[in-house]
Amino acid sequence: MKHIDNKLIREYSKTMSVLYVEDDAALRSKTSSLFENYFLKVDTAEDGQEGLQKYRTSNSSYDLIISDIDMPHLSGIEMCREILAFNPEQAVVFITAHNEIHYLQQAINLGVNGFLTKPLQADQLKATLFKVCQAVCDHRLINRYIDEMTALTMQLNIEKKRLEEQIRRYEQQSVVVEIKHQQLENLLEQGHGLLNEYFAEDEDEGDENVLFLPEDCEELSELFDEILELLSRYDPFEDTTTIFKVSEHLQKISSILLHYTPFLDPLAKSFEDLSISIAQNSEAFVSMFQGDQDQLIALFDAIANDVERYTRRFSVESMAMKNIHHIHEPTKLSIRQIIAMFMLDESNEDAIEFF
Repeated sequence: MKHIDNKLIREYSKTMSVLYVEDDAALRSKTSSLFENYFLKVDTAEDGQEGLQKYRTSNSSYDLIISDIDMPHLSGIEMCREILAFNPEQAVVFITAHNEIHYLQQAINLGVNGFLTKPLQADQLKATLFKVCQAVCDHRLINRYIDEMTALTMQLNIEKKRLEEQIRRYEQQSVVVEIKHQQLENLLEQGHGLLNEYFAEDEDEGDENVLFLPEDCEELSELFDEILELLSRYDPFEDTTTIFKVSEHLQKISSILLHYTPFLDPLAKSFEDLSISIAQNSEAFVSMFQGDQDQLIALFDAIANDVERYTRRFSVESMAMKNIHHIHEPTKLSIRQIIAMFMLDESNEDAIEFF
């Protein structure tokens, strides 16, 4: 067997705290001084009752409990039974006298980590402390590894959700592009005259400088983010308020755009029409939502992207240009397309404009 010296033991024990429980005051004082050569911290108790109280007030911070077995008020067996019921991983070493052999089976049944016999022998003490302290340190490393792996798993799950959300956004943007291409093809097929005006060179109407205010840009962005969040998490069978929240947000968007009258009046009117249509025809909207959720969210996303481009552009460039209303025509087209999805009877005469 490898020779065990104090230095080898202290490699494991030097950072550990110990609760030493012994009812013999003289022995407790002498032995605790011995333990202080090995451990960072040594607390003592005169019986199981005091030992249990110290353990509870320490918030289970002891790495090792070394306890006599036969003590008044509360025996070492009874004390450790309560401690191990609360913390099954607590390391325990019992000190027994030669005439206390009948306690050993109870201690073994508790699953203690080791035994020492009175009077303490140097070789037995060193061997037991080395074995137990090494096991405690190994257990620490395993728990630290488990904690690190748990934290890493949580980080990976968060990153996975972030990437999944990013992929979902990319897929939605792909649908948005497809919707815009389809709308453009329909307009081209109709020979729609506004396309020439839409792509015409910008012409100022004068020296007026009308720019989006930063606070309006921020509020519009937040409102659209909330609308998309509400729709993506909406459950028609459990949620009865989301649709009206969407309608309220659209009305707020309309009110913000009206600050820039007359340049954004038609766009503001389109958002107001959509808000009113949803509020007054909520059942039809919900029914349509259940059947074509992805298409609806893609259209809202397309509108949000349009408005984001407007706010970015017109926060530095004046809206006072002749073709400003035509620049917003694709957005109005998307809004009318949403209304047409759940108000078919009222939009049949205009349906050719969408598809």
